[in-house]
Amino acid sequence: MKEIPYSNKISPKMKAVIIILGLVFIGVIIGFVVSTIGLGFIRDVLQNLNIQPTDAQEHRFSNLYTASIVINCIDATLLVGILIMYIDSYRKTKSSFLMGLTFFIGVLLARSLLSLVTIQSLFTEYVQILPTLAKAISTTGVGSFSFLLNVFEIIAVSILLYLSME
Repeated sequence: MKEIPYSNKISPKMKAVIIILGLVFIGVIIGFVVSTIGLGFIRDVLQNLNIQPTDAQEHRFSNLYTASIVINCIDATLLVGILIMYIDSYRKTKSSFLMGLTFFIGVLLARSLLSLVTIQSLFTEYVQILPTLAKAISTTGVGSFSFLLNVFEIIAVSILLYLSME
């Protein structure tokens, strides 16, 4: 039987797009799992403080929290993808430039992972320290600017991953 030409070949650009989309999907799944666990802790704090936010307040708060966690998890999974790729390339070439890029990505990954912890503690402390303001959870104040910065970082890391795979 004749094989169909190019049936087993994927272009490097298409491979890069598939890997980026796969990593984003994995980051979304991990983000939703982590945010569900974190929201449980925050709800426990609210119950211990006898604060009963309205449904609209709780919905807005949980959406902002979930979005922040998901964005950070997407960022972390993309950085893990780049880190694995650079480590693999370094093993093959022993290039000092790739070693530098590996450390650079490692630092960004550490920042991203620490951001997950920071977001959880920020939201929990926000509810614990300021119980009177916790009733006004419907405001968008907590994490809005950080959220925007992480979106830009995801775009930059996706471009870096795409270009690195060419």
